[in-house]
Amino acid sequence: AASGRLFKQGLLIKDATALERLAQVDTVVFDKTGTLTAGTPVLTNLSNFSQRDLEIALTLAAGSAHPLSMSLTAAARNAGIQAADITDIKEVPGHGTQGLWQGEMVRLGRADWVGGAGQAMTSAWLRIGTEPARAFTFTDRLREGAEQAVKSLQDAGHKVILMSGDTTQAVETMANRLGIDQWLAEALPQDKAARIQDLTDQGAKVLMVGDGLNDTAALSAAHA
Repeated sequence: AASGRLFKQGLLIKDATALERLAQVDTVVFDKTGTLTAGTPVLTNLSNFSQRDLEIALTLAAGSAHPLSMSLTAAARNAGIQAADITDIKEVPGHGTQGLWQGEMVRLGRADWVGGAGQAMTSAWLRIGTEPARAFTFTDRLREGAEQAVKSLQDAGHKVILMSGDTTQAVETMANRLGIDQWLAEALPQDKAARIQDLTDQGAKVLMVGDGLNDTAALSAAHA
């Protein structure tokens, strides 16, 4: 009966024991980008970069399906930027995209991979050769109902945890806004799965809420 009512509201139950396992949950782990947030980041500092920088960044970003890369690609193209001539382009999962431009290595991605210094909120770092890395910064908005969902789970006695691959500052800011005490930032897919396994080993019944391929391992490791 419950499965039928949920289906009418657009929710598909894939496993016969899913509702039983949901009823046992005492800990809820949320992904951030695209789950608690709308997942449509908007570039905030395009004007801080030269045309050369933007041409290189556009080429590196254009081949990636990462939300920040897609936002950067759209903003650069809307500004009339043309792609630079970059060879040997390859995407390094969980880190970013790199290639060769005029014989120099160019990278666009995570601060720790590119060599960026500092903790910009939500950012993608560009490095051209030996020049200092610089950050493209983005803003994202909370998904409608996210605050109410977190509060209702906490009011019902559930522990709520936020885990994200985003920067420490961005994740901490989001956690504070939502009243979430426990959070994990700069987490790679395997980090999320390991954290859920740790919680499970401690006796927790974990519900993982996430989207996208980056959350597959964590979703599989959870109780529901």
